[in-house]
Amino acid sequence: MSVWLLCALLSSLICTTEQDGHPLSIKEVNVYAETDTHDNGAWVLNVEWRDGFAENNESMEVSYEVQVYHTEKMNPVHNETVHVTPNNTTHHHWKWTSPIPLQCTSHSVRLRRRDQDHTGEWTPLYTYKGQDLIATRLIVYPRDHVFMVGSTITFCCIFKTAPSPDSKFQICISNRTYITKPVHFLSPSEATSDILCNDKGGNSAGSSVFIGYPPDDQNLTCMTRDLNSVECHWNRGRKTYLDGTKKTIYTLNGRDCDFDKCVLPAVPKQVTIWTLIGKNPLGVKTLTDTADPTHRVWLRAPSKVSYAAYARNVTLLWSWNVKNYILFPMICQAMLNGSIYNKTFNGLGLSSIVIVHLQPFANYTVKVRCGSDEHFYKWGDWSEITEFSTKEDIPEAVDVWIQYFEQNTYVLWKPLTQQQSHGTITQYKLTKGKRREIIDITPETKLCYNISPGNERTDQKITVSAKNSAGLSPPSMIIVPGYPDNEVNVSQIYNGNAGFEIAWDGYFNSTCGYVVEWFPTYYETQCAVEWKKIPECDHPAFCTWKQYGIFEAGVKYTVSVYACIDDKPMLLRRSEGYAIEQRPSGTVQNLRGKQNGINLELSWDEVPLQQQKGFIKSYRVITYRYDSKTPVITSETDGPEISLTLDPGSYTFNVSAITSGGLGDPATFRMNIEKDIEQMIVATVVGFSSATLVFIIITILCYRKRKWLKKLLYPDIPEPKLAGEWNSKGFKCTQMTEGYMKCEIHEVHNSERPATTESLHGLDLIRSNSTVFPAQHSNQNVSKSPVLYLPLWPCARKLTSIVENPSYNMSILEPVDVAQISELTLEMEDSYLPVPNCVQKNVVVKDSSGYKPQST
Repeated sequence: MSVWLLCALLSSLICTTEQDGHPLSIKEVNVYAETDTHDNGAWVLNVEWRDGFAENNESMEVSYEVQVYHTEKMNPVHNETVHVTPNNTTHHHWKWTSPIPLQCTSHSVRLRRRDQDHTGEWTPLYTYKGQDLIATRLIVYPRDHVFMVGSTITFCCIFKTAPSPDSKFQICISNRTYITKPVHFLSPSEATSDILCNDKGGNSAGSSVFIGYPPDDQNLTCMTRDLNSVECHWNRGRKTYLDGTKKTIYTLNGRDCDFDKCVLPAVPKQVTIWTLIGKNPLGVKTLTDTADPTHRVWLRAPSKVSYAAYARNVTLLWSWNVKNYILFPMICQAMLNGSIYNKTFNGLGLSSIVIVHLQPFANYTVKVRCGSDEHFYKWGDWSEITEFSTKEDIPEAVDVWIQYFEQNTYVLWKPLTQQQSHGTITQYKLTKGKRREIIDITPETKLCYNISPGNERTDQKITVSAKNSAGLSPPSMIIVPGYPDNEVNVSQIYNGNAGFEIAWDGYFNSTCGYVVEWFPTYYETQCAVEWKKIPECDHPAFCTWKQYGIFEAGVKYTVSVYACIDDKPMLLRRSEGYAIEQRPSGTVQNLRGKQNGINLELSWDEVPLQQQKGFIKSYRVITYRYDSKTPVITSETDGPEISLTLDPGSYTFNVSAITSGGLGDPATFRMNIEKDIEQMIVATVVGFSSATLVFIIITILCYRKRKWLKKLLYPDIPEPKLAGEWNSKGFKCTQMTEGYMKCEIHEVHNSERPATTESLHGLDLIRSNSTVFPAQHSNQNVSKSPVLYLPLWPCARKLTSIVENPSYNMSILEPVDVAQISELTLEMEDSYLPVPNCVQKNVVVKDSSGYKPQST
C-alpha cells in the first residue's frame, strides 16, 4: 500500500511540474495585420495560436493573458485577458485595434495560459514589424483613409532625422516615429482634410483623410411601368459626403445599380422579394421590398394630346407609346386650369375623354394622367399641358339700375365680365316706352342713358340687352317710377371694418328682392352709382348687407335700400356715413368773437363738407395769451359756439374740429378783451349809493341819539361858586378883519381883596386838547386891561367866564355868548391863535396863582 501511495505522489508532482513550466502549452503563435493593399494604414492586429493542453480533451475553462508592446522601447500599450469556453478547440484567434496605424512602429505580443489552478509562463515575443524599420523617406500614417464623423485620430510620422520645432508631431514612440495628440473630427468634410509633417531638414510629407457617414438609404419600392420590366426606386437618406472611389455602391438582387433606379428585365406574376445593398468604406445598408408587380403599375404619360373645342365642352384625344397599354384597364383624370376636373374616366386602353360645363369664349389649359383601374396603385405621369379656347355663346342678362340726377332720370347697367359676356360685346339694345322705341348703344360709350328730362308723370318700362356674335342676351327690365319716392329721413351709418353693414326689416310686398345703392355724397356725378341686387334675405324677418374694401377713406357715402316690387324700385331707407373716418383736412370757417360784458362769445362756421373726412363730434378751443405758448383755457364744445370768461388782455384762440379719425388743423383768431365801461359805471353808482345810504343811516341815528351823544361828548359842567363879593366890569371881544377876535377884560376884583397887578399878571388863555394859546403878560399897571386875540370860529362857539378867587381853584363855568361876558380889566396884548377846527371844546384863562382848569 505505501509503495502505491509513493508512486501516485511522484506522478502528481511530475505532472504539476510540467504544467507550471509548460513552455510548449501555447504553440504556433502567428501575429499579422489586416490586409492593407495600398499601405494607407492598418489598425487591427490579429493573433492566432494553438493550445497544446487542449489536445488532452480538457473540459475546464481556460484564460489567456495577452500583452502588446511598442517593440523598440518596450512600452506596454495593451493588456487583456481572453476567456475561452471549453469546446476542445485547439486553435484560438484574438483581434486588437490599435489607436495608431500598425505601420507607425513595430508591435510585439506575448501570451500565457491561465486555468483554475495553474498559470503558465509567458511565451516569447512575437513581433509585427512597422514601417519605421524600412522606410527610406518621410511618411505619414494614416493617409487617404475614410473616417466616420466624430472620430478621434492619432497621426504618426516616420522621420529620417527629427521633426521641426513647429511640427504637430512631437510625441516620440520609437527612434524614428513621432505621433500627434488625438485629432477630433466632429463634422463631415466636403473635401479632404490634410495633415502635414515637416522635419528639421525642410522635408515635408502629408496625409489626406475623408470624413463622412455610412449609407443611409431608405424606402425601397419596386413596381412596373411598362408591364414588361420591374423598376425599383429608393430615397437617399443622410448625405455620406463620400464621392469618387469612396461613394456608395448599390446592388439589387445581385445586379449592380445606379442610385435611385434599378431595372430588372422580367415581371413575375407573383409576390417577389427585392433586396438592395448599399456599401461604402464606412458601412453597409440593406433594404428589402416585397410585392406582386402586377399590383404595382405606374403608367407613363399620354402623348400627342389634341382637342376639339365648342362653346361649353371640349373633346381630348391622345395616344400611348407603350403597346402593352392598349388592352390594359385604366382610369384617367384631367387637370383644368390648374384644378382637378371633378369627374374621372375609365376604359380599356383609354385614349379620349369629353369635358363639359365649360365657360364660353374662355381660355383653358388641360393635362391628363391615368392609372390602373383593376389594382390602382398610383397615378401615372401627367401629359404635357395643352391650351384651347371655347367658342362664343349668347351673353347673360345685364344688371340694370336707375339714377335721378339734376332733374333727369338715367338708366345705367354694369358691363359684363368675360365670364358673363360669353364673347365680345358688340352692342347694347335699349327699349323704352309703350311704343318699344329701340336705341342702339355701343360698348365704347358710357353705359348710361338719359330716358327723360325729369317731367315724366307716368311709369316707364325699360329693357336692356347685350349682343355678341352668338346673339342677344335675355332682356333686363326695370320700371322707372314717374314720381320717385324720396320722402325718407336720412340717418347716419357708422363704419365697421373699413366698410358698411346695414340691416333692415323685410318688406312683405317685395316681389323681386332688394337693391342696395351707394355713391359718394359730395362727389355725385352722372351715373356714378354702385348697386347690388339681393334676390332674397337671409332671414324672413330682416335683411342684411355688408360691403368692405371698396370704399375710399375720408369720403362720405350715401347708402340707400330699395324694395323691388314687380320690377319697380321703392325707397325704404337712406343713410350717410364714412367707411373709414379721417382727421378733418380743412379748418372751421369764419371764426369770430364778440365781447358781451365780461364774457367773450366765440362762434364759427363748420368745416366745408368735403373736407370734414368724418362726422364732427366736437370742437376743441385752446386759448392763449398773446405771444404765449402756454394755454390759458382748453375747452371742448359740441356746437359751433362757446362762451368764455376772461380777464382783460390780448388773446389768441385756436379752434379745431374733431372726428373719430383725429384732430383737425386749427383756425386762429386774435382779440383784445377790454374793461367793461358799463360795469365800471354800475359799480361806481352802486358804491356811491351804498356810502350815501350808510351816511344817511348814521345821520338819522345820530339825530335820534343826539341827547345821548351830547351827554357822551359834551357833559354838563357844574357852575363854580366864588367866595366873597366879586365885581366884574365884563369881558369884551371885538371881531378883527384878519379873521380874529380881540377880547378885553375890563375889571375883575374882590371886595375883600382888591385886584393887584400881580394878581392879573400871569393869566393865560388855554385851549383844551392840549393846544396852548400863547398869551403875553404885560408888566403895566392894572388899569391897563389885558387883550386877547382869538380866532373867529366858523361854528357857533361859546366862551367861558373865568373868575379868580384866591382861596379856590378856577373852574370852568357854564358857557355863555361872547356878547354876555362881563367887562374885565385884564388885557392880553398881541395874542394871535391859529384857527382851530370845530371840535374845539372851550377856552380857559389861567392866572399865575396856580389855578388849573378842569379838563373837558
